[in-house]
Amino acid sequence: MVLANDLQKPARTRSAHDLVAHGIGQNIMRGRFPVGSILPGDAELMELFGVSRTALREALKTLAAKGLIESKTKVGTKVLDRNNWNMFDADILEWHLELGVDAKFLGWLFEIRQTLEPFACATAALRRSLKQLEHMRSALQAMYGCATNRQGFTKADLAFHQAILEASGNPFLQSIGSVIGAALATSFTISSPVSSDDSFRKVMEQHQSVFDAIERQAPLAASQAMSALIMQAAERIRIKHGQDALTCIETHAFSSD
Repeated sequence: MVLANDLQKPARTRSAHDLVAHGIGQNIMRGRFPVGSILPGDAELMELFGVSRTALREALKTLAAKGLIESKTKVGTKVLDRNNWNMFDADILEWHLELGVDAKFLGWLFEIRQTLEPFACATAALRRSLKQLEHMRSALQAMYGCATNRQGFTKADLAFHQAILEASGNPFLQSIGSVIGAALATSFTISSPVSSDDSFRKVMEQHQSVFDAIERQAPLAASQAMSALIMQAAERIRIKHGQDALTCIETHAFSSD
């Protein structure tokens, strides 16, 4: 069993429930609560975080729902293997990013983006409403206005990608916004496209190509433009990839309004 007095306690800037969930979550990510280990008892955790039993219990329920832990009678609360963790969860992504990520983790983010976003663009091209198109246009224009503002550019870029996911009309695609946000934020922290005029121009050309294809309702072109955009982003932060596509799968939009 891990001893609580050796663990990192986060600053109290959150609610009691969030404080405990964040603290235990980060200590799991750091390996201070190793996979397969049993968490300290309630009394130790309550003392460590300075919270009530109610707040602790709610935090443990939250972490269990994210797949990080599992409580068993007469055994205690066990830290589960990574393959049980909900990697689409915004908190889990945030905790990973707070601790720093390596090339492998970034590669995983880009792989899932490459798998899902081009298809989201294709379905958005087929289903987008005029109002949704205007949301994309507004975000794109905001990006053009942030040539030297990294924070503003990131916010506008995320809004652009989320508008595309929303326009896809697929609730499963819409739910991956936290993954896209994490990938974008990390990418820009490492190498922002506003760091040079040439980089900014290339990024905006690719985003414009995505928008133009969605606007004219050309699903194949929209998909290809997004795929190229993601590849360029990966290259900008020096994420290695194969020279050729792993596979080419024919996809179809099955659902309809």
